[in-house]
Amino acid sequence: MASGREVESCARRESDEQAMTAVVEFLSAFVLFLVIVSAFLALSQLKLGSNVPDADRYDQMAIDGLERLTDSPGHVVPHVNGVRDIANSTSDWHLMNATTLLKADHLPGLGDGRGHLDVNRIAALANVTEDRLIHGLGIQEGLAINLTITVVDSSNASRIGLELFADGTPRASATRGSTASRLMHVDLEQVRVTLEVHDAGRMPSSLHISEFMVDPLNGPPEWIELYNPDGFAVNLSGWSLAIPEASAPLGGGGALAGGGLLICTGDGETQYNPFGVPTITLLSSGVLGVGGIDALSSGGDTLTLGWTEAGTAYTEEVMIITWDSSWTIASNQSLTYDGGGSPSSVTNWTSMVGGTPGW
Repeated sequence: MASGREVESCARRESDEQAMTAVVEFLSAFVLFLVIVSAFLALSQLKLGSNVPDADRYDQMAIDGLERLTDSPGHVVPHVNGVRDIANSTSDWHLMNATTLLKADHLPGLGDGRGHLDVNRIAALANVTEDRLIHGLGIQEGLAINLTITVVDSSNASRIGLELFADGTPRASATRGSTASRLMHVDLEQVRVTLEVHDAGRMPSSLHISEFMVDPLNGPPEWIELYNPDGFAVNLSGWSLAIPEASAPLGGGGALAGGGLLICTGDGETQYNPFGVPTITLLSSGVLGVGGIDALSSGGDTLTLGWTEAGTAYTEEVMIITWDSSWTIASNQSLTYDGGGSPSSVTNWTSMVGGTPGW
């Protein structure tokens, strides 16, 4: 006959076994629950935790794009009559103008693969549009970027903080984006290259009318000077100049470099152009005249610079200049925009005899 101690030991062992069985059953049920939940989330294309697929994708695009920009000198394959001219492909893309690069297959690399950037290639970013840079870096079409190259260390203390390049679409209206940065060297200075990729909507360039001639003396053409103050080049497709009676597109497959000037004229052959800047002749459109043909009236008129977003019906009147007889515009005097205030106020324009087209 078992003693009381033996009976108590058996009871305790049986209780422990039951507890262990309960724990095992609970863990089994919990694991099964996790398997079911994971399967459901997988079918719903969701993930547990803080991982967001879109965020990972933006991170990767920013990192890969920055590497492509800074790890090689880049290359360009020009297009001739719409056909890739592979025989003339070159790494010397920085020697080509904005219109050539607009039509080319282009990777605008800045580096030598050893941590150094080429100052001439940085300057040549002015000939690259934001769209072409996005395409060349392999970033998803339809997204926007912002690029800055800033001096962070130099033997010349006054250069620290200097931006060697800064332009792109502001992130203010973006819902998602990512930023990647690298420290590189330009000559003996250290710079920080920062590339931001985001989904903010594109805004038109800051292209504007900087000077115009309403009443040239003794037969020269009327002319309008446009200025691109941005760092990137601007694709002229979608841009137009208009007066109440006529409108003229400025596209034609061309681009205007960052910091560049463009002369729109009634006659490119007789236009005064001492520095040989690009010109567009608009006589046939009726927007600008030459000789006895007057399109602009010194007594009063309205001149509009407009932009239409590619592939959409969205049009923006970027700059409107309206003047009347109170401006007293004299013959052979141009008007130069001071850059501040309403362009339809005479106080924001300076008159100059003969004008300074292209300079």
